[in-house]
Amino acid sequence: MTENMTENMTENMTENMTENEPERDQERRSKREIVGSFFKGQALKGKLLFQHSIGLGPQPNIIPPDKASVSGELRTVQIGWHPVAGLGGKWFAEQTGLGKMITEKTNHYPDPTQHWAVLVGDYVHQLWMDEHLDIIYTNQRFIQEEWHTFLVGKTRFNDEALRQASEMTIHQMRSKRPAYNLISNNCQNFALELLNAIQVGAHRQFASTFAIYQRATGKGAIADLFVDKHPEEQQQNAAEEQETDELGRPPQLQHTSTMQTAHQVMDEQTTKLDRHHHGSPD
Repeated sequence: MTENMTENMTENMTENMTENEPERDQERRSKREIVGSFFKGQALKGKLLFQHSIGLGPQPNIIPPDKASVSGELRTVQIGWHPVAGLGGKWFAEQTGLGKMITEKTNHYPDPTQHWAVLVGDYVHQLWMDEHLDIIYTNQRFIQEEWHTFLVGKTRFNDEALRQASEMTIHQMRSKRPAYNLISNNCQNFALELLNAIQVGAHRQFASTFAIYQRATGKGAIADLFVDKHPEEQQQNAAEEQETDELGRPPQLQHTSTMQTAHQVMDEQTTKLDRHHHGSPD
């Protein structure tokens, strides 16, 4: 083989390698991207599985289908709490800043692993969170042994009306702030807002608020929404509003006793975490 032939062969091989190099680089990059996407997908899937295992994410509605009514017989309303225990409690505490100061002006704030809900009849109505820690509504069957319960008042809402009122309450809270917040967007806030909507004597206020919710979302159907079958409750409140104290202020309406009771119970029963005892934020 002549020297020229050898040189030509070498040049051709070098040219072919140079031409094929971009293709090889692209192929290697594609493989790395595929492997990277696979592990990223597996990590995300593992995270979702863990979050689902501790109860995060939407849950099936268990309230039986029924015609919603807000003018039924009086029913007992309770609030209750139970601890978020195990791995779920540990993860939730870490995610919500347990043991850390939330703001410089806040000396005490509720333990986020102490979960509150509204209990009526056989069902629990509660604020919970999806996989992104945005607030959602869920319900479940009430098992007495799992809850520390406190009687706070009465309601005329049946189970379906309570479900719809809960959905409306979450919608209103999410419109202001979708993410869970330890101070201003938590399970206690939801419970108090729901109690305010369903308590005896609040029929007119609820009807107006729910009508706005219906127009905004297209959800909900309550046949007797504006039919007040117990006007004496509203009339009593209207009469009370006409009276004033020595400073010209109207007295507390009777139907606000549910809210007052719930506030008092939560304040007394909720564990408070003192930032002076738990250190400063990192």
